[in-house]
Amino acid sequence: MPQSTDYSLSNQSGSSFRSELNTILAAIQTLNSGSSAPSNLVAHMLFLDTSTTPATLKIRNAANDGFIVLGTASTNFGLVSASGATFTGDITLNAQSDLRLADSDSSNYVALQAPATISSNYTLTLPAADGSANQVLKTDGSGALGFASYLLLSETTNGQTVTGGVRSNIVTLTDAANISYDMDDGNNATVTLGGNRTLDNPSNITVGQSGSIFIVQDGTGSRTLSFGSAFDFAGGTAPTLTTAANAVDRLDFVVRTTSSIHCVFTANYS
Repeated sequence: MPQSTDYSLSNQSGSSFRSELNTILAAIQTLNSGSSAPSNLVAHMLFLDTSTTPATLKIRNAANDGFIVLGTASTNFGLVSASGATFTGDITLNAQSDLRLADSDSSNYVALQAPATISSNYTLTLPAADGSANQVLKTDGSGALGFASYLLLSETTNGQTVTGGVRSNIVTLTDAANISYDMDDGNNATVTLGGNRTLDNPSNITVGQSGSIFIVQDGTGSRTLSFGSAFDFAGGTAPTLTTAANAVDRLDFVVRTTSSIHCVFTANYS
């Protein structure tokens, strides 16, 4: 352990003087390295603590009552390089500081910044893969972000004017014995029947939503369709489908309540 009990050379014989001087120079040369701190502590003394792996470089504070850790005796003393670094822990930017992403010549940047006040901590987790063209990011309400092909807008101001076409995509429903329809996916839907089916009550029913469901017979035809209890028809009677192969019927609907969807059926489009 190249440490010295003190740095004061006393009057002594030549060989003893040389021995003590060599001890002091070795301590200086090795930054007072050892598994415990030197006994002759003074303010601003350097100490390489070898009790850690890698060893930790410390400096005595001005009050001489503790050490300040400068870093580990490894690449860059364990500090971040200006040319790039990999972090294994969290990074906190205090006081609404920006995360700034500079352009190619670093003349301008795009910054990400936290709100001025947050009532509690939360984490937004990015999706595992890129989305498709024209999709947008959405949250599941628990911090998980994902890509979606639509953006739901809530507008409560009366008398809105929209310039240009407004349209909803046509959602292709999966043919099965019980057909599901998530109304959040779009106002319009289509399904090709491969057998006698039941259209179950939709999920995410929103009062005031309206649209159409295109009901298509497959190449065999003669398929029937029953309806969930939320679908209401004039006179309380569900319609009978056109049974010809590849025939197309249409069910237009308006949601009156979350358990009542008023429907108008039109048969045999061609």
